[in-house]
Amino acid sequence: MPALASCNHATTLPDGSTLTYHLRGLKITSSEEGQEHHTDITKWTKFCASVFSYKSNPPPASYFARHFYNDPRCDPALVRVLIHCPNDDSREGEREHGEIVSSVRIFRRTISVGPSSTGVLPIEAGGIGEVCTSPNHQRRGLSKILLNDALNIMSASCKEGGGEDDGMTCSLLHASPDFRPVYAKVGGYQSVRSKWSLVPIQLQYLSTNKISDGCVNNAWHIRQAKFPEDAAQLRQLYAEYSENRLITIVRSEQYWKEYVSAELGDTLWVL
Repeated sequence: MPALASCNHATTLPDGSTLTYHLRGLKITSSEEGQEHHTDITKWTKFCASVFSYKSNPPPASYFARHFYNDPRCDPALVRVLIHCPNDDSREGEREHGEIVSSVRIFRRTISVGPSSTGVLPIEAGGIGEVCTSPNHQRRGLSKILLNDALNIMSASCKEGGGEDDGMTCSLLHASPDFRPVYAKVGGYQSVRSKWSLVPIQLQYLSTNKISDGCVNNAWHIRQAKFPEDAAQLRQLYAEYSENRLITIVRSEQYWKEYVSAELGDTLWVL
């Protein structure tokens, strides 16, 4: 992925005044001693938590940090933010250390496209998430600016080509019904309804017994998944059941070990 551009955007308010915002990706800097500084990431996670604090069960900053650091393909440059620059000259200090007021993150993902027998290879995709804007800066088109920037980055990656981190040929996201028209208008996203089935399972019963022809045999055992021990088998099971049959996210063994294990914690059970 080539270096991503930074730029300024000016927004005119109803009263005729103008506000300047600087668009850039997040950065992890290093000191002369080689020590990494994650100030940008920390500030961004706190910003996201503050915007989503209205929810009945608001996600803390650690939730967004976990999402980022446990993703095997995380890239700070693909977290696109707008920085409020009160001074029109957008001085370097403001661009680097100013207030984050809007955010969009591109998630690098690989998508399977159906049965492996067709010979069609998986494709690279860019997921959209962490879309949020400070309440003090909403209704100024900031999310639209960032979404267009994200789409341009994905389009440019297709033109560059030639590597695992290039060629995002499609984009996907999850959105509530209220926001679907926004994504359709800005990025041409088409809504698809997902269908889910809930199957009740008696864990205590399955943990020790299997009923077959009226006889009870100690054949089944259900337990919490263990990582990294179960990662290889889960990867193979998921590939055979989902990736080779459906259009879905490809999950590498590393993805199971680092991302799925951290996201699902002790809620993932295996039989």
